[in-house]
Amino acid sequence: MTIKAELLLILAPLIYIPFLINWIRNKTPIEKIVFKSFMFFYLAGVIGFTLFPIELDPELRKTMFANMRWVNVIPFATISEVYVYRNFDNYGTVFQAVANIIMFIPLGCLYPLCSKYSVTWKRMLVTALIFTLAIETAQLVQNLLYQAIPHSVDVDDLLLNTAGGMIGFAIFCMCRPLFRKWNVYGF
Repeated sequence: MTIKAELLLILAPLIYIPFLINWIRNKTPIEKIVFKSFMFFYLAGVIGFTLFPIELDPELRKTMFANMRWVNVIPFATISEVYVYRNFDNYGTVFQAVANIIMFIPLGCLYPLCSKYSVTWKRMLVTALIFTLAIETAQLVQNLLYQAIPHSVDVDDLLLNTAGGMIGFAIFCMCRPLFRKWNVYGF
């Protein structure tokens, strides 16, 4: 049995509607509603990309734990494969490294626009780190509980995703004067 990411296409709008109603009732400015909406669907997309599909095939249980190649707790192991050894033949590794950075750039851009507090680089660093850690933990728990086709649990993902969040925050900081000029950012 397979639980696919398409399920989120049904669930995300159903979860989103109560949030939208709450924002409207609280008279949230339209700019904030737009940014919060982008953030909501961005987070739904990240969850769909990182945690789905979930394969619940009993035959896979026999081979899943035979090797633990889906767990990497050594920092820079995946990154060094690309950068130190210049292993550009394996485009999957290069793509994974770049995609992990790119996937979290929107978090760094959107979180300060959605937050009711002024977001410093330290707060952004902690937010990106916690969100990435939550994803990696969910992948580990999913692998152990469902005994499904494993999603890679990698400490390098933690580093690359956090770096992507910080790059997004740097982009936000460069655009902050423009956001203030347009009255969409008040800190």
